[in-house]
Amino acid sequence: MAVLGSNNNKVSQDSITAGGHVAGRDMINNYTHIAAQNELKPDTKLRLLIEEHESEKLRDNDYKQFSEKLNDFLNRKVEGKLRNLEQKLSDGNRTHIIEYAMEVKESVTKKILLNSHYESAQKIYTYLLTNIRAAFLHQVASRIKSKDFQSYQIDDIVLERIIEPTLTSIDGCSLSIDADEIYGLLYILTGNCYIEWD
Repeated sequence: MAVLGSNNNKVSQDSITAGGHVAGRDMINNYTHIAAQNELKPDTKLRLLIEEHESEKLRDNDYKQFSEKLNDFLNRKVEGKLRNLEQKLSDGNRTHIIEYAMEVKESVTKKILLNSHYESAQKIYTYLLTNIRAAFLHQVASRIKSKDFQSYQIDDIVLERIIEPTLTSIDGCSLSIDADEIYGLLYILTGNCYIEWD
């Protein structure tokens, strides 16, 4: 039975050891956590598309249509003087990656077609191509056009602004999209005149 005026909140903390703080009652922590500026955050829309794909994959239905927008990315018809991927990369002082670019472009194109019976997979690849193009045009192209940046600096910007954020957002998708495939998407956009390196 409690007696008014007595101190029933006393706690004995003799001989206590702990790997951190020990408190008999309330403990106030005055630490402030500041998130790093460059912390990569997953793209929530892409996460929803991935969840849709995983769900559709479980249902295993045969989707017979091919997205018009995705088809445009893969098979764009361009009027006038055409340069192939090899020429575009060469004009952009990137002859050292021509063989790699052609290889990863062909590989990811085959994978897109292989998974095209999933509407959700088409949506994911369309979304990735759209975002890669937008990021390149708004964060890379002006630096290339300025001629103030070396090729290796442009490579670093592409890695930091396009490849790494995309890898972070696509993590866990059963399509198993890796860095080579993201570069492949970049070279699809290059080959079909959506982006330029010169």
